[in-house]
Amino acid sequence: MKRFLILSALFVSLGHLPAAAAPRLNLLYITADDMNADSPGWMGNQLGATPALDAFAATCHRFINNHVTAPICQPSRSAMMTGRVPHRSGALGFHPIKPGTPTLTSVLKAAGYFTGVIDKHPHMKPDAEFPWDIKLSGSGKNPPLMREHMDQLLKAAADAKKPFFINANITDPHRPFPASADGDPADATAKRKKGGKKAQKTAAAAKEAAGFRVFKPEEVTVPSFLEDIPLVRKEVAQYFTAIARLDVTFKGILAALHESGRAEDTIMLFMSDHGMSFPFSKATVYFNGTRSPVLLRWPGMGATQRREEFVSSVDILPTLLDLLGVGHPKQLDGRSWLPLLRGEKQDGRDHVITHVNTVSSGKSFPQRCVRTKDWALMFHAWPDGTAHFRVEAMNGLSYNALAAAAQEDKRIAGRVGQFTTGTPLAFFNELTDRDERQNLIHEADYRAEINRLAALLLAHMEKTDDPQTTNFRKAMESWRASAAKQ
Repeated sequence: MKRFLILSALFVSLGHLPAAAAPRLNLLYITADDMNADSPGWMGNQLGATPALDAFAATCHRFINNHVTAPICQPSRSAMMTGRVPHRSGALGFHPIKPGTPTLTSVLKAAGYFTGVIDKHPHMKPDAEFPWDIKLSGSGKNPPLMREHMDQLLKAAADAKKPFFINANITDPHRPFPASADGDPADATAKRKKGGKKAQKTAAAAKEAAGFRVFKPEEVTVPSFLEDIPLVRKEVAQYFTAIARLDVTFKGILAALHESGRAEDTIMLFMSDHGMSFPFSKATVYFNGTRSPVLLRWPGMGATQRREEFVSSVDILPTLLDLLGVGHPKQLDGRSWLPLLRGEKQDGRDHVITHVNTVSSGKSFPQRCVRTKDWALMFHAWPDGTAHFRVEAMNGLSYNALAAAAQEDKRIAGRVGQFTTGTPLAFFNELTDRDERQNLIHEADYRAEINRLAALLLAHMEKTDDPQTTNFRKAMESWRASAAKQ
């Protein structure tokens, strides 16, 4: 009987049965907080920090060119949960979505689901549009407590005799990192004490005993979009220690699901809300800020697929609702991925558009990007010759180390200037310059491609009533005028 129900769910998800015939599958949606796309082993990383996640990935469909619509915590999660871009949901920054906007939570609650969330719910507002039955906090960086919270929610759903939607949000590797002085009370205490190095070694041993590896600076590879200098390397090691703890937390979530007996009738999705909290990643539309591969698995789904189409986090809501056999809200910006998994073609999957508006400080640094496999065109509305970019990702060791090194190194100084001073338009060759260091916007050979991508971005902005549309038009007019003089 169970096998019949699983196969029936698959047929419904692929459009072969009417929704009324659908069994009630569960949904477990797991997120990481600030994890870069290239950090897990299943995306090619060789550090071995994510064995549990890698084993899960081998059983999933993998969307490797997913880019989050907005690479900042609250607008990113709002886009996932609404299927709408920020300026249409209302979540331009750390703002609630517009009252009355349907969300994955409200739609599934209305369909009879138990809804539970672990951490990050302060970033999903207002409460009226996110009607969770149970909200739990404090376990995102605590693997044993996360396991307890999962057990609690699974039991509550069983007691309610309802299918469940559980959103389990791991808050690693968000700053502060567990191996940094401000990331763990034991480390901070050790640093203050005489003989602190010995105490820090004791704290590191305690972390190893807790089940996650503490990485040393000499063990890690510094991502190529950063500079390999000592303090950056040190902080990258701290970041990967947080990745290792994330993996232990993820393993506990899966164990709770399997031991509940609900794994065989549960859809699972895993992704990060955006890139790592370092320069040229989180809170920017650079490649490392927005890329967030997705792992998707459901009962009876058949052979796994590695999908290379450009997809977006606004597609997640319609995709999951299709799998659950639940109807879509109106006025979505996203599209379901199920036609792709059936082998069908979808127009527009050769590019993706991303957005930044207001950052965590409340300041506005508007950015847009349209990117393809080969090229990326970025628009920054904030540079005016005086404004300086400032975001949470510049806290800690790395940015300060880069700024200090820039005093003596012209190459690093240019990179710091690119990040903090900005330029209205930038164009990058993604095949030869994935780190997006060389701006080709004024190269005559690329004018046709720049105009093509600009047309795609402008069409999206007009369709979604983007408040930056006029500013983008002016930037392009200025660029064309300058190009005509060359």
